[in-house]
Amino acid sequence: MSDVSWGLRLDLFRWALLAALTAGLVCPLIGSLLLVRRTSFYGITLPQFATAGVVFGFVVMPWWIAHIGLGDLDLETALGSSHAAMNYHLLWAALFTFGGLLLLVLAGRRGGREIARVAAAFAIANAATILFGRRSPVGTSVVDDLLMGEVLGVGRHELEVLAGGLGIAALVTLWLLHDLVLVSFDRETARVLGRNVTALESLLNVLVGLTVAVGTMILGPTLLFGLLVVPPLAARSWARSMAGFLWLSVGFGALAVAGGVVVSFELDLPLGAAIVGVAGLELLPSGARRLLRR
Repeated sequence: MSDVSWGLRLDLFRWALLAALTAGLVCPLIGSLLLVRRTSFYGITLPQFATAGVVFGFVVMPWWIAHIGLGDLDLETALGSSHAAMNYHLLWAALFTFGGLLLLVLAGRRGGREIARVAAAFAIANAATILFGRRSPVGTSVVDDLLMGEVLGVGRHELEVLAGGLGIAALVTLWLLHDLVLVSFDRETARVLGRNVTALESLLNVLVGLTVAVGTMILGPTLLFGLLVVPPLAARSWARSMAGFLWLSVGFGALAVAGGVVVSFELDLPLGAAIVGVAGLELLPSGARRLLRR
């Protein structure tokens, strides 16, 4: 890759780079609300549920095509082209994501340690992903590709689906940002002020589920939970207001994507993992700042 000009690189992988930038702008915004809600671990666990859903879709695909049908696709075409069967995979990613989210929400209402529940859910979803991969017609290659975070193969149609899903999540979040922040930060105050807490919390869960389902199917879980969790953590210690926290999170997400693209192209590394690695470096200044204050 080092002997290819930057102009050619940007042209060849323009759809993948735009997809990564879209995720870098939207995911930290959603993730910042999860952090305010003290449910950041959802950003780690839910992408794993979505991955399990995508892989499970491959397991049942032979039966699905034989008994229900998948448009005009035969099994060989559907297995060989995720683009051709995108809506099918999105269905399974959404079912597993929203199913996992519903279980976490219901379990949370019963009390107990949130971290323990989410950790157990992550372990189960991770094991299910591996087991489904062994039983799928395409074997573990699908699991490896999803987990590696190599997103340079994203094409125009994948970008359109990603931009549509994340765009809806971003627009609704910005439209109701004040109420969503209020109910995330202090649900009792929101109730006293007359907000419909149940409806707002349900809407936020839907936005999180939509972001995770679409993003994981196209970009993989590594990039998704990295952008949902790390930029908001990096921004937290620098923000002086809630608005500053939200926009700093988005800025750190965009910066991580830009830096990750450089690292990926120059060192020939998977783009998704490189972006998350750069995002991790963004935590260092805030950590050093806390040490100096002590």
